[in-house]
Amino acid sequence: MEATITKPRIGVGELAELFMRADAAAINADPGDGLHNDGGSCNFDTPAFRIDGMQEVTIKRAAALAGLQVTGFKWLGGRKWYWLNVVLNGQANRRSTMMEAAQRVLNEAAERFDGFHACGYHQCD
Repeated sequence: MEATITKPRIGVGELAELFMRADAAAINADPGDGLHNDGGSCNFDTPAFRIDGMQEVTIKRAAALAGLQVTGFKWLGGRKWYWLNVVLNGQANRRSTMMEAAQRVLNEAAERFDGFHACGYHQCD
C-alpha cells in the first residue's frame, strides 16, 4: 500500500511572509532604468494566485500584514484569482523581469501548499 502524502494548508502568517518574499524578489530582480532594460511592449504583467477555500478577507489580511495589496478578479472559468501588487517598475521587459521573480516565489508555494495555485498574468497593451 502506497503512503499518501498530503500537503499542508497555508496560514495567514505564512501567507504574509510569502507575500513579503515575493515583493523582495521583485525588488532584487529590478534591472534598473534605461531603454536597454525597458524595451518591448507596454504590459501589465503581474503575479497571480488563488487559494482554494480561503476567504478573500483572510487573503487581504495577509496582504495588509505584508504591507501589500491584492486585487481580486474572475479568471479561467470564473474562479476568483488575485493579483499580488508587488513593486513592479517600468512598463515592458523590466516589469516582466520583476514579475517573474515574484512569480517564482508564488510557484514554489503552489508546490508546497494544498489548494494554492499560481501563474503569471501577462497582458500587453
